[in-house]
Amino acid sequence: MRSVLFVDDHPIYRDAVRRTLELEIEGLRVATAENCGAALALLADREVDLCLADYRLPDGDGLSLLKQVRARHPLIAVGLLCADLSPALADGAAALGAVLCLSKDKTSADLVAAISIAFAGGRVYDAAGAGADSNALSLRRREILIHASQGLLDKQISELMGVSESTIRAHWARIFEQLQVGNRTEAVTRALRQRLI
Repeated sequence: MRSVLFVDDHPIYRDAVRRTLELEIEGLRVATAENCGAALALLADREVDLCLADYRLPDGDGLSLLKQVRARHPLIAVGLLCADLSPALADGAAALGAVLCLSKDKTSADLVAAISIAFAGGRVYDAAGAGADSNALSLRRREILIHASQGLLDKQISELMGVSESTIRAHWARIFEQLQVGNRTEAVTRALRQRLI
């Protein structure tokens, strides 16, 4: 079972994100905390796979919190989800090795896709700090590339993603075009080289 700690000081938003993630990602457990102190206290006696934090918190900032999480719990993946994402924040998150750096403007579906990509071993940064290259592909297409990099066939990918095999093939056609490659192997290689997955 996967687990996430979501740290945000707005109770309605915090609860909405928790409910959405638990509903949309099978087997996911989401704990929440309203500030840095509560998050660190919770992590002292609970194991989580991903700590996702807002930048603006009442007793500090998300980057400082994630830095402490990385120092105390190096196996926990970290990510930033904030309203005012900037290149400087994205650079700070990247320097910490964050797997996610997302804007709160995301739809619920995009947030779920981004977290699913992170759990599959990928990395998702929104445009503010990652540059245009990392947004050349939709989250859905990046998810397909991650599954392909793990050796899954189109039929297996379609079953995992809940779409038809022909939909996956249509995505491949666009991926080949966007990455300017001729086959799946080249696409995965280029995506890895460009750090899209």
